[in-house]
This record gives sequence, structure tokens and C-alpha cells, in this order.
Amino acid sequence: MLERVVTWCLGQKGFVLFLVFLIVCVGFFSYLSLPVDAFPDVTNTQVEILSSAPGLAPLEIERFVTNPVELAMRGLPKVTQMRSVTKYGLSVVTIVFEDNVDIYVARQLVFERLAELESAMPRGVRISLGPVATAMGEIYQYTLDGALPADPQAQVTYLTELRTLQEWVVTPLLKGIPGVSEVNSFGGYFKQYQVEVEPEKLLNYGLTVDDVFSAIEQNNENVGGNIVVIHSEQAIVRGIGLIRDVEDIRNIVLKSIHGTPVCIRNVGRVSVGQAVRQGASMVDGTHEAVGGIVMMLRGENSKEVVERIKSKVARINSSNVLPNGLQIVPYYDRTTIINSSIRTVVEALLQGVVLVMIVLYVLLRSVRGSIVVLLALPLSMLATFTIMRLTGIDANLMSFGGLAISIGMIIDATIIQVENVQRHFSQNAAPERSFTTVLKAVMEVRKPSIFGELITAMTFLPILTLEGMEGKMFRPLAATVAIALFASLLMSIVVIPSLCYLVLKPGEGEHNPLLAGLKTRYTRALGWVFDRRKVFLASAVIALVMALAVLPFLGSEFIPIMDEGAFDMDVQLLPGVSLAKSVELNQQAARRLKKFPELEMIISRTGQTGIALEARGVDKTGFTGVFKPRSEWKTASSREEMTRMMRDSLESIPGIVFSFSQPIQCRIDELVAGTRAQLIFKLFGDNIDVLTAKAEEIAQVLNDVRGTADLVIERTAGQPYISVRVDRAKIARHGLNVSDVLRVVEIAIGGKPAAQIYEQNKSFDIAIRFPEEHRNSAEAIAATLVTTRQGYNVPLKEIAAVSTEEGPVQITRENGMRRIGIEINIEDRDIVGYVQEARQRIQRTVKLPAGYFGEWGGQFENQQRAMSRLMMIGPAVIALILVLLFFTFHSLRLALLVIINLPFALIGGVFALYISGLYLSVPASVGFVVLFGVAVLNGIVLVSHFQHLREGGLNVDEAVRQGAEDRLRPVLMTALIAIFSLVPMLFATGPGSEIQKPLATVVVGGLLTSTFLTLFLIPMIYRVVENAIMRRVSRG
Repeated sequence: MLERVVTWCLGQKGFVLFLVFLIVCVGFFSYLSLPVDAFPDVTNTQVEILSSAPGLAPLEIERFVTNPVELAMRGLPKVTQMRSVTKYGLSVVTIVFEDNVDIYVARQLVFERLAELESAMPRGVRISLGPVATAMGEIYQYTLDGALPADPQAQVTYLTELRTLQEWVVTPLLKGIPGVSEVNSFGGYFKQYQVEVEPEKLLNYGLTVDDVFSAIEQNNENVGGNIVVIHSEQAIVRGIGLIRDVEDIRNIVLKSIHGTPVCIRNVGRVSVGQAVRQGASMVDGTHEAVGGIVMMLRGENSKEVVERIKSKVARINSSNVLPNGLQIVPYYDRTTIINSSIRTVVEALLQGVVLVMIVLYVLLRSVRGSIVVLLALPLSMLATFTIMRLTGIDANLMSFGGLAISIGMIIDATIIQVENVQRHFSQNAAPERSFTTVLKAVMEVRKPSIFGELITAMTFLPILTLEGMEGKMFRPLAATVAIALFASLLMSIVVIPSLCYLVLKPGEGEHNPLLAGLKTRYTRALGWVFDRRKVFLASAVIALVMALAVLPFLGSEFIPIMDEGAFDMDVQLLPGVSLAKSVELNQQAARRLKKFPELEMIISRTGQTGIALEARGVDKTGFTGVFKPRSEWKTASSREEMTRMMRDSLESIPGIVFSFSQPIQCRIDELVAGTRAQLIFKLFGDNIDVLTAKAEEIAQVLNDVRGTADLVIERTAGQPYISVRVDRAKIARHGLNVSDVLRVVEIAIGGKPAAQIYEQNKSFDIAIRFPEEHRNSAEAIAATLVTTRQGYNVPLKEIAAVSTEEGPVQITRENGMRRIGIEINIEDRDIVGYVQEARQRIQRTVKLPAGYFGEWGGQFENQQRAMSRLMMIGPAVIALILVLLFFTFHSLRLALLVIINLPFALIGGVFALYISGLYLSVPASVGFVVLFGVAVLNGIVLVSHFQHLREGGLNVDEAVRQGAEDRLRPVLMTALIAIFSLVPMLFATGPGSEIQKPLATVVVGGLLTSTFLTLFLIPMIYRVVENAIMRRVSRG
């Protein structure tokens, strides 16, 4: 069948050339239309349930909101994890589903459960689902830039106007862009209409704060009066009574005394002000700002969406949409990291191609032969782009990295065919091209190499079976390699034989002094190995044992940290800190960081001012800093050094705890693992006080473990509370209900909105509360008067206990259990070794009460899952390779002979990692997979040729010597091309090179030793085994 296909293609060279033209056109179009991103979206399928409960404390929200939501979500199909964070006024419950669940199906399942639950929620609680976005969703971040007034009060008004424009003008415009899911606004003040009622005036007029609240509710309404038919026309009847402005609020009547109305203006002051805010944003630590984060819809093409956003922003900035010269100014743009990371791998790819061209010409000494081989590379790549587009694989760091590491494998089949055709031309007496000669040369190597390529592709099966974050990260790489191998296989069957016939010329490349010298030395060295086979075999075994002994000392990690060209820093202060103090301390931090000339801009976001995606209180601040290009750096030479220097500059600021990360890395860690750090120790238990005490003990232990950096304990306790506990016996004597008392607290102290006022399409709350002096202390609150049903007033302190105490600032739960997290970043150490030492120290030092236990999460959890999966699938794949080898040779003995070379391929890879100081990571493990594939292919090339020569009549010794000499060039070319195609990755420094470098190091180091051992070990073992069998047969 295969021979008939090759024969037909050789006879239809015009059709083949047309097919080449078609591949080029379609492939180029596919390349231009591929979705582009920095690297694959590794976010799991998850749905966030956001519950807003204004004014409620964490304990109340946990009891009345978080816990009921979690109970309602129990029993949902294919849920792998449920975690929640409860803070003042806010609950965020995250439901994580299995990866095969469609995100919209998951949201529908959650929404159905919420619909049943909503009626049971406390009054005023609003529940919504988070946006359909992912860890890669924050693609564009900006601020509104204008002329900030110098006067502090004018600044407040200005920032209020900016936030109003952001919410009601900019956000709708940007959300209308295709591919945009949400715009998360931050900074500034929320505009609010405020009614500050005087308690003394209420007392004078015999009114209560509830009377004011009800009056506003009942005086803000429009109704429909159906239609009225007048002659031949019909008119729509409207009842209009909505509040229009401050004056309307002032004129609302509360009661009438002897015909004289008492209005709101008689009992208080009405003004346009700002709501009590729980967040702020600063630029460079100098001034406040208002801005937004544009979030991309899951599954969209990030580069295209950012281009649409940029185009829209340019139109907004050039028009009169924003008043007073306001401009949307971006400070973080995803295309920067996309372009940088893609440029890194494309540069490595192109440099590798140049090195491959040099190697090809040096070893082939044939311009025509080199052209045929090089043509196979772009044709295979263009065919790969076409299949990638059809199968939905994005162009990113990993998929393009797959192309880069497969350069050698893509042209292996072509190299073998071209080399064999040239060899047959040189041995052929006829000086002209011969159809039969080309067909014979191609088929001689094509049949066994097909199985070799299938086996190479088979070695990537473990990567395709990876799960979780590591699976999403590396499956595109493995899929791209498999597609590229499939494309090259088709090229080698359909296109390359015709190109060999059309392009190659008899006599070219016959004389190659370099190769002739190599063959002479190789034949001599092979004879030496045959004479001293025991010494050589013992040396190989000793080298393998040494490599295995070094393996435990390499250290392990999940994936090397990629340099994004920006940093993300979280600052945590003591619970209960005021917003003003938090802003002041964070200004200090920003100003110190801005002293580094490498930083272009720093934006800080304190507390919660937008969509509740991060459950952040005023005690927490997130910084995003953008670095200048590396060529402009003066203070530090690397990201790690810069981070250390920034840490040192912040150490002396009292009362702050901080941790460093990067924007994309931070979001991935947070959404996938529930932490913003590399590593988290999760302590589970019921009592918050016990959890806090034990977490402090564990943190002291971890501080002494080498490699600990940015250790942060989740703050759960220490929030000051003013608690109002109603005494039921006392209120009974006055004929009051609990709701009568707490409604006064809710409205007069809490400032509960009574209605909304509409300005065109904008809406703003109308809030009622006492003036600040009547609610700014426990004593002032205790003096608040509560009106009884009999008409007299009772001070709050006489019917309730008003006390100051401490309570939780945040309650974190996972799978229905309370937990506290200790977050750690690791510096100058592998993550697995760190966890092993930390685990031992904690077990020795910290005694946990019954019902309390700890778990390690974050990147360590991902690393353990990935490695256990690889260890489980690896042996199965080797067994499958053995079966394919058996079908190739129809001999278990020969199959085992090729397989036995695999362990020796480890030697160079292990020592290369050790010498370079890199850890054993998932990319390094992928490198070993690639290495095994090339080692198997070279083994097949040698052994199949030995068998072919023996079938031609040569004895074992002659077949081994002749076969080894014949296959020296293709084996060397395969290895050297694979090595030189990856050398640029070893020296690349751009974003993304950190992930590719361990893979390239393993392959390059491994091929140096495995090629050497393939050329000597396989011929030696084959000769020994086959001669022993021949002797046994002759004796028998």
C-alpha cells in the first residue's frame, strides 16, 4: 500500500507541485488567523457566586449567606472543590467543576440552585454570578487621566465625577466591544444623595428616623395608568412622582401639625455627597486615581480583543465623549507580554533553522540535498498551522515551543530519505536520475522510519494525559508536536520523493572530507569498543548509576517562573485599619518603590471598589507595577535581583506584610489554587481563635526554613467591632421588638439607602443617617434614642448592651470547613525540597488539636499531581513502544535491544540539569520525553539497517560494521539538528525562555550522550547477542 502511494506520487509530479502550492497558501492564511496569546489559558471551569450584604459583619454573612449558599451547591454534578471568602459586606463562593464541564452548563446549574435559595436570603442581600472570565482575562488596565485640582475638597468632588463617568460612560462603551466580558472599575468615590437627620429635631417633632425613611420610599415612584381613548387617538397615562433633585427631597412631607407641614428640610440637611467607601486607588503613591480593568470573555482571542479595545479607546480619546480633556491612559496591556513571549520563541525558532541549515550543508555537502530538507520544514510547519486552526489550538508560547523542539523530528524522515537517495545515486552506475533508484532508496528507509515516527509521537502520550493546570499548559505543546510529526510524515510520503527526484543530482555530495574522516575514526573507535566491550558496557552502566544518584539532588519544582515584565505585590496591614491610614502607608510603599528607575508606573488598589472578584478589605492593597525594557535597567540585572532589592526597601515600613508575584501568575495562582502565592499551607478546623494561634506557631517554624520569602498569614481575627446586643427582657417591658431596635441601628448608624434618584440613565442612592458626631463612637451609638410604640423614647444603652470587642476580619472556607492559609513564596530553592523540610519541622514542633489538620497547596499540589501522573503513564507508554517495536522488527529481542538504550539517554539530561543549576520540573520532564523519542528513532534506524544488510547476505560482523558506517551520517544529522535547533533556547533571555530552557537543556545534554551510546552501545550489544544466537544455532 505504502509503495503504491509513493509510486503514484512520483508519477504525478505536477499534482504534487500543485499540492505544495495549496499547502503554502492555506498554511499562510491559517498562520495569520490563529488566535494568539502569551500561553494557554490554564484556568479550571469555575463559577463565582458574589453576594453583597451591605453593613453586615463576617460572622453574620457566613451564617446567613455563605453557609446557605454552600449547602445549596452541595450535590451539584462534577464539582471538585468549593471554597469561599467572607468579609465585611461581602461573600465570594467559588465552585470548581471538572475540566470537561462546559462553563455555560456550569453557570446554568449554579443559577438554578440560586433561584431556589434567593427567597431565603436576608433582606438587602444581592446575589450575582461573577463574569465569564479566566485567569488570562485581565487584558487591559487603564486610568482616567485629567487635571487633578490642588484643593483637597475639590479633589473629592473631581474623583466623584471621574467615578461616575467611569461607571456610566466608559464602562458601557468598553463592555460593548466584542469579546469583552466585564469592566472592573476601581478608585474614586461613589456619588450619593445624603439626608443627615438631627436626632434633637426628630425628638422635637415627635418623629423617628424610620418615619423619614418611609417618607422617602413613598415619595419616589412612577406608575402607569394604562391608556385613554380620546376620539380617534389613544393616549398613554403616566403617573410621575420620581424624585428629581435635592430640592424634591427637602420638600417631602413627614407629618402635618395643625395644618403646617413638617418636611425633611425641617429635621435635617440634604446634600449631594459621597458614600462611605471601602477602597481607593493611587498612581505612583502621589495622587488618587480612577480606572478600570477590562476582562476578556472566556475563549476569546486576546490579541484581537486588545486591538479592538485600543481602537475604541483611541476613538473615545479623540472625540468629545469625555469632558474637560479627560483621557483613557493604559498602564498594562496584555499584547506586550504576548508579543514578547511569541518573539522569544520565534527568534529561537529562526535561529535554530539557520543553525540547522549550516549542519545540513556540512554533513550533506549538497546544496540540492539541503534545499530538499529545508523545504520539508516550512511545508510541514504550514500544514501544522492549518491543522492547528482546524482543531482550535492557539498560537502561544507552548504551541510554538512545540514547533521549536520538533524541528529535528520534523525533518528526520526527510534527512534519512535524502541521505539514502544520495547514497544510492553514488552507488548507481548510471549517471542520470532514475525513477527506480529514488523509489528503492525511499522505500528502503521509509517503512521502518514510519514506525519510528509513530513511536516518537507515542512518547508524547503522557503529556496529553496530564490533568489540571499542567495538562492545559503542556497539552498544546504535545498536540503541536504530534500534528507536526503527522504533517512531516505526509510530506515524506507524498511530497519529498518527488522533490528528491526533481532536485537531487547524481554525483553531488559524494565527496565529503569531514564525513569521510568521521567515518574512519568511527570505524576505528567501533573496533576498539568491540574488543573492550566489557569495559565500555561497565563505563556506561557506571555513568547511568551516577546519573540516577544525582537525580534526587536536582530539586523539583512545578514550572519555572516566567518574567512578565511587570510585578504584582500584595500588602497586608493589621485588621481594623482605617482606609485613610491604609492609603497613607501604601503611599510610603509606592514612593519607595518608585525610587527604582526601572519602574515606569505603579498603580495601587486598596480595598474593594468594583466587582467583588478578590474579596479585598481596606487592610489589603494590590500593587501593579510596570517595568521599563530590560535594556534600560541600571540597578539590577534580573527580575529576581530586582525583587530582592524592592523587598529590602520595604522592610523598614512598620505594620505592613507584603508578597511579590506577577499579574498573570498571580491571577492563575488565585483562581486555580485559591492563593496569590507560589505555596500555601492550609490549616483546617472549626474555632477561629485556635486556627489563628496554631497558624502563628506554624509561621514561626516556616520562617526558619531556608528559602522562605514573603510569608503572609491570612488575617482572620483582630477586627474591632462595636456590638449592639438587644436585651429581650428589657425591650419586652417597653413593648418593643428586636426589629424595632435594630432598624434604628441599620438606618441611623448604617446609612441604609431608602430609594434611588435617577439622572437620565444614571441612578444614585438616597441614604439616611445621623450626623457623624452621633455615630462615631460606642458612647454616641449607646445614646441613640429608640421610640417605643407608646410614643416615648428610650436610650439604646437601656435596652441593649453596646460594647467594643474584637472579632474576625475574614472567614475562609474550603469544602465546607473553615481554614486559615499561610502563604509563602520560595526563593533560591526547589519547592519540593522546601515542602519536605517544612513538613518534617511542623510535625516535630506543632501539635494540632483533634479535628485540626493541614494540607499543602499551590504549585506544590500541581507538581505532585503532574509527576505522579507521568510516573503512572510512563511505564504504560514504554510497554506500548515495545509493542510497536515488535511489530517493526517482528522480534522481541530486537525490540528490547532498542528499548535498552532509553535508560542511557537519561545520563546527559540529568547531568545537564545538574550543571546548569536547573530543577527537575514539568518542562524538564517533557524534555526527557522528547529525548526518548529521538533515541528510539536512532535505534530503529541502526537496527533496521543491520537486518536489511543481513537479509542481503552479510554475516553479523560485516552487517554491523557496514550498517553502522552507512547510518553514521543520518544518526549524526538527526542528533545534531535536534541539538542545534534547541541551542538558541539555551541562551534565550526573553519572556517565556524560563519555561523552554529546562526542556532544551535536557534534550541537548541527553542527545550528546545518547547519540554517542547509540552509535556504540547498540552495535556492540547487537553483535554480541546475534553472534551468540548464531553459535547456539550452529551447535544445535
